[in-house]
Amino acid sequence: MPESNIFTSPSEALYELATAAARSVVVVGTAKNAGKTTTFNALRAVAARRGIAIAVTSIGRDGEPSDALDGEPKPRVRLPAGTLVALPAGLIPRTPALAILEGGEWTALGPMVFARVVLATTCEIGGPPTARAMRATIARLHALGAGPVFVDGAIDRVAALAGGDDAIVLATGAASGATPAAVAAAAAQTVARLGLPGRDPANERARVIIIDGALDLRDAQELLESAGGATVVVGDPTRVAVRGALFEQLRTAVDLRCERPLRVVACTTSPVGRGRALAPRALVDAVAAATGLPAFDVVSGLAAGTARATARSA
Repeated sequence: MPESNIFTSPSEALYELATAAARSVVVVGTAKNAGKTTTFNALRAVAARRGIAIAVTSIGRDGEPSDALDGEPKPRVRLPAGTLVALPAGLIPRTPALAILEGGEWTALGPMVFARVVLATTCEIGGPPTARAMRATIARLHALGAGPVFVDGAIDRVAALAGGDDAIVLATGAASGATPAAVAAAAAQTVARLGLPGRDPANERARVIIIDGALDLRDAQELLESAGGATVVVGDPTRVAVRGALFEQLRTAVDLRCERPLRVVACTTSPVGRGRALAPRALVDAVAAATGLPAFDVVSGLAAGTARATARSA
């Protein structure tokens, strides 16, 4: 089935945006229950409607029926026939749903297995434990199939994708704040941190400071005291361990950059959290305005941040 250029829903618009210049799309969340797996499933559903066979894997473990900590139900990962999947052997469903193609890196749940779904199934997915192995897993999925690779990600392990051409979609929502403004502020800082610009030697300041390892609280305080105006370079955005007001002070005081940048292309919003519900339209508008990125509510069918996305969701 040929791909359509007509955006019929915010989910379609998000799919077009995320896959426009990237063969791999990773979805990460700002907090638990921020809508990460719901976003992942929405992207997968668009591909299924278009007849596009995709590949999926996870940084971490996702798709379990309930939360391991509090027992609350979680969204399942439903995979249609034709999907390529990389998962540990210990998560292979006890059905004839998967045709095993080959093995891969070892994990705590057994070796990674590359398989093709032959019967639609619901299953947990997981990935390898190291950044190098995750990059190799994504590359192998690309080699085995022609469609895009979707990764159910973890924000603290997204360094595996640093320096690549992958697109990152940030899921946020009521789990991150009590008001649309609070959620938007948290999302904006996460986007600023993950979206640190790459190093540009031609335009660096007179003083350049290279940070090996994590940029932590002590480093940040020392930089604020003695390195104002300098270019400060970390390995990748996940190496910046400071948050909140201190992070804002730091990126104002120095030219903060990284060797291997990430590329955040959009946000999704979930207006429902534990014990609270926010206005869907107010939330998606606030997140788009604060982050400067298109924002989508794939459940309520809302979008903001681009004239085309806003018009389609009106």
